[in-house]
Amino acid sequence: MNYQIVLKQYKETTPVLKEIIPVTEGESTRYTAGNFPCTIVCTRRKEGEKEVFCLHMKMNGETEYPVSLALAAEKESFDQEEYIFFPAAVYDGNRLESCYLPYPPYHSEKTADGWKSVITDIPHLDSKGEKSRIQLRSGDMSTPTVGFYDKNQKEAFLMLAKHREAEEYTGFAVERQDEKESFIVSVPAVREEIKYFFGELPDGSGFYPTSKMASDDRGILLKKGEELELTVVVFRFPAENLTDFFKGFRERREELETGSDYASIPFSKAYDTVKKKYIEKNFTEEGYYRVGTENDAPPSYWQAGWVGGGMNTWPFLQEDCGTARKQALSTVRFIVEKLQRENGWYIPMYAEGKIYGDDFRDTDRPVLLVRKDADLLYFLLKQVMYLEAQGEDTQEISRSIYRQAEAFVRLYEKNGQIGQFIDMEKETLIQGDTACGAMAPAAMALASEYFGEERFLKTAEALGELYQREYLEKGFLNGGPGEICQAPDSESAFAFLESCVQLYETTGKETWLKAAEEAFELAVTWVISYDFAFPEESTAFKMGAHTMGTVFANAQNKHSAPGICTLSGNSMLKLYRFTGDKKYLQWLGRISHALSQFVSLPERPVNTLAGKPLPPGYFNERVQTSDWEGKETIGEFLYGSNWPETTMLLTYVEVPGIYLDLDRGILKCFDHVQAKVAPDQDGKVFLNIVNPTIYDAKINLLIDHSKTDGKLGHLYYEKMQKIQINAGEKKKIPLF
Repeated sequence: MNYQIVLKQYKETTPVLKEIIPVTEGESTRYTAGNFPCTIVCTRRKEGEKEVFCLHMKMNGETEYPVSLALAAEKESFDQEEYIFFPAAVYDGNRLESCYLPYPPYHSEKTADGWKSVITDIPHLDSKGEKSRIQLRSGDMSTPTVGFYDKNQKEAFLMLAKHREAEEYTGFAVERQDEKESFIVSVPAVREEIKYFFGELPDGSGFYPTSKMASDDRGILLKKGEELELTVVVFRFPAENLTDFFKGFRERREELETGSDYASIPFSKAYDTVKKKYIEKNFTEEGYYRVGTENDAPPSYWQAGWVGGGMNTWPFLQEDCGTARKQALSTVRFIVEKLQRENGWYIPMYAEGKIYGDDFRDTDRPVLLVRKDADLLYFLLKQVMYLEAQGEDTQEISRSIYRQAEAFVRLYEKNGQIGQFIDMEKETLIQGDTACGAMAPAAMALASEYFGEERFLKTAEALGELYQREYLEKGFLNGGPGEICQAPDSESAFAFLESCVQLYETTGKETWLKAAEEAFELAVTWVISYDFAFPEESTAFKMGAHTMGTVFANAQNKHSAPGICTLSGNSMLKLYRFTGDKKYLQWLGRISHALSQFVSLPERPVNTLAGKPLPPGYFNERVQTSDWEGKETIGEFLYGSNWPETTMLLTYVEVPGIYLDLDRGILKCFDHVQAKVAPDQDGKVFLNIVNPTIYDAKINLLIDHSKTDGKLGHLYYEKMQKIQINAGEKKKIPLF
C-alpha cells in the first residue's frame, strides 16, 4: 500500500483544488503543502499488524473555500475477487446489478444463466469492474470502517477512524479508476457532487432510493492558526476465509471508540407498556392481533411473520394469564382457521376481509415472501409445544402446522431451493437465489422434533447446507425484507444464525455449531459498536439515546434500529452455553440492553418529525445515524407503530434480565439492573441486585448449569425466577 495525505478545497461539493502528498516512512514527518497555506505533521507508528497514522494540520493562512483532510491507501491495481467491505452498508462491494426502481421496489427475473439478483440504486461498485466509487459518512455504518479481504492473498485490510473529529463526521470511500484502487478516510465527510438519498425526489418524479441526489455536504473553513486532526488505524492480518475476516474485524472494531454503560428503562417497564398498547389498540374485532395501528394501510393489519404476525402472540401466552393471553390464543386460532390456504401456505397479508399478495399490488395474487411463512412456522411450533405442555387442546393447531411444514418440503423438493418470492398456488419460484428463507431450516428442524418426521429434518439440513454454501461462505445473506429486492440485510443473517443453532440443538452435529459460530461473525457486523454523537438539537440527543447494540436493517434502508427484526437474539445465549465463549453474551447484552430505551412512555414520550409524540407503547424502527432521508432526520423518529414492539416482547420472555451460570461462574445482566454474587458473614451466598433506574422492575433471573443441564430449548420462561425490585432498591436473593 502507498499512503497519501490528500487535501481538497470545495466549491460546495465540487473539488476545485486537490493536492496529494506521499507519506514517507518515519515516526514523525512534517510536510508543507504546495497549494494550501498549511503544514501537516504525520505521526506514523507501526505495532505489529497495526499501523496508526495521526495527521495534524495547522493553517498558516486562509483559503477561499472549505477544505478536507484525508488519508488514502492506494493500491497499484485492483481485483474483482476482492471483497470490499463497509460494515452494515457494503458487502462484497454491493456488486449486484443496480436498477432504478421506485419504493417499494419489486423485482423478479430469470435469465438463461439463472435468477437475476438486483439491488436498487444504492451505493455500490460497478458489477463489471469499471470505474466506480462509494462515498459514505461514518453514520452510514455500524463501525466507521472501510476495508477489503483479498481472497487470493488471504489477507485482510481495514481502515478505522472515529466517527467524529473536530465535531465533524468523518467520511469513508473506495475509488477505482485508472487501474488503481484507493481506500480513503477524511474529515469532514464530503460526498462529492452526489450522495445516497431515500424519499420523495425534488422534481416530483416519485419516491425512490437513489445514489444520484445532489450532495449537501460541506468542507470546513479554517482560519489562520486553526488546526484539524485525523487519526486512522490500519490493520493488515492473515485470514484464511471470510469468517476469519469478519472475526478479525469484530476483534479490532473498538480500537478507537465504543459505547458506555448506562441504565434507563427496565425490560418489564417497556414490556408492560407495549402489552397494554397491544390489548387496547392491536386486537381486532375479528379476533387477531394486527401488526400495526394504521387503519388506512392494509400492511398494518395481518402480516405473517417478519414484522410480528403470529410472533407477537408467543410472549403473551407464556407471561400473561389474563386478557393478553386470551387475545393471543384467539389470534393463533384465527391464523390456523382463517389464514391458511388449502395446500398449507399461510396468507401473507390480510385486512378487513381482503387477502393481499406480497408483490406490492392491490390484488390477491398468490405471491408470498417466503421468509414470512418460515418465521410464522417457527413461532407457531414454539407456541403449540407450549400450549400442549399446558394441557390445551392443540389438535387443530398441530394439523395446520403439519400442513405448512409439508408445503415447505414440497417447495424445496420441486425447486431445489425455496427462493424469495413464490407462487403459493403453483408452488413455483417467482424470484429465486436469495437467503430470504434463512429461518426455514430452524422451522423445519423444530418441526422434525415435534412431529418426529425425518423428511422435515432432511429438508432443514438441505436448506441449511444451501444457505451456508451459497451465502454465508460468500460473505452476505440477502433478500429477507420484502422491499429491498435482493440487497444484503441483517435480518437474513440473524435468521440463519437462529437456524444453525436450532439445527445443532436438534441434531447435535458439530458442523452446525461451527456454522452458527460463522453466522454470528457475519450477523454482528450489522450491530453498532459505539455511541453515536447526535446533533444537540435532535430528539435522540435530548433523550440520551445510546446507539451501541442497535442493529442496521439492510444496505438499502440505511437506518439502525432497536433490536433484531424480528428476534430476541437468544440464539447467542444458546451459543454461549454450547461453547463457553463470553463474546456471545457480550453482543446479546448490547442488543437487548439497547432496545427498551426507545419505547415511548406516558411520562417520557418519544417526539417525532410529525410534530406529535409516539403514543405509549409505540416503538419507531428508526435510530437515525445516517442522513439517508435528509440531514434533518439524524437523531429523529417517524410517527407510527413498528416491529421493534414485537422484538421487545420477545426479548422480555426469551432473554433473562440476569443470567447466572453456576457451572462456569459467569454472571451477566442484560436488563437495566446491576448484580453481584457475594457471601455474607454467615457464609451464605447471595445475589445482590440493585435497580438504579427510576422505574420499578420485574426481573427475570435464570440460574443455569450450562455444562450439566441439557439444551435450553424454547420452554424456559417458566424456569426463570421473577424478582420484583423497585426503583432505587437493593435486594438480596439467597442462592445457597
